[in-house]
Amino acid sequence: MRKKILVDIYLAFNIGDDMFLDYLANTFPEVDFVPFHAGNNYDTFFSKYKNVSKFPYTLFDKIKSRIFHSKLKDYKWMSQHFDGILFLGGGIFREEDYWKEVYTYRSDITQAFKENEKPVWIAGSNFGPYSTSSFLEAYKDIFNKMNKVTFRDHASYNLFASNAKISYAPDVLWSYNLPKSDKKEKTLGISVIDPGHKQGYKHTKSKYIETHRKLCHRFLSNGYKIKIFSFCENEGDLDVAKSISDGVGDVDVINYAGDIDDFLIEIGSCSKFVAARFHANIIAMKFQTEFIPIVYSSKTENLLSDLGFSPPFINLENIEDLNTADFLTIDQQLVKDLAVITVHHKRHQRSWWARESSFHQSILSRRSFRL
Repeated sequence: MRKKILVDIYLAFNIGDDMFLDYLANTFPEVDFVPFHAGNNYDTFFSKYKNVSKFPYTLFDKIKSRIFHSKLKDYKWMSQHFDGILFLGGGIFREEDYWKEVYTYRSDITQAFKENEKPVWIAGSNFGPYSTSSFLEAYKDIFNKMNKVTFRDHASYNLFASNAKISYAPDVLWSYNLPKSDKKEKTLGISVIDPGHKQGYKHTKSKYIETHRKLCHRFLSNGYKIKIFSFCENEGDLDVAKSISDGVGDVDVINYAGDIDDFLIEIGSCSKFVAARFHANIIAMKFQTEFIPIVYSSKTENLLSDLGFSPPFINLENIEDLNTADFLTIDQQLVKDLAVITVHHKRHQRSWWARESSFHQSILSRRSFRL
């Protein structure tokens, strides 16, 4: 009997999260996944997969929510209709102003699934940034109620290492099959972010844009073509990319709008890459492209440290240093090692829904790489 898993995942046409879902659907074709996403904007994206379907939320449910209660908060119903819930995402444990509201939701839905003896997992994430002990202790409590929690960096894992339910595994996209792309000499790719969208960095936005304009002018004068990539229009990437382009002129702005392969092929064509987005770093490394990482969160710094790179790194506060920074390379054997993830669930399918099932093991308990 096919299992149906509710997937809590951020869906806002952010290519990193869309690649997570793409990876999940293609790696486990025998499992049905239902993202906890009630909107209609992902219908076309979901239609590419036989095992991904929209969360059942009809017009009647919407009307009913105004009179009685919202189906989107009926966690008891969800725990009865799904075989488990998977929280899949990267920077999903940040101490933002609204963290208690998010925590309450996660606690309540976890409790509902546990009361129905249904598994609850977290995969592919990191913990933080955070500043208070109350935030840390709250999540220590909720993690203890879950079946398995896997962090993608050692710094996050070490915070909870005493809990046997906590494990470490590299980011799932290390094993993502990238499309073939012809690298073009003297092509600089730039992944941008909107500093105004990042907590504590709004004041750096104008300096960020001006620094990237100078970078573009320098590389254009040296005969480079330039491509500026917007990984998530919803988070302001496209507006920033256009602002940089407006001050430079002869650059290509490439916005991700749901076609993963086309976007990745464009990245793969670059001979050098400036990577602000977390997954831009991983994608560049997998394409064997020289890169400069820009750190706006501890998650990127922790990734680089796990890979053996040493600080100081370029961050939003010292963004002017970008124009004198050296491009980095990574040993491709290390990239291959990181891509070794246990996916033998197809051969060990007898009781994958058991607490230590093959599905559980393959997606959440990958071998731990000590780098």
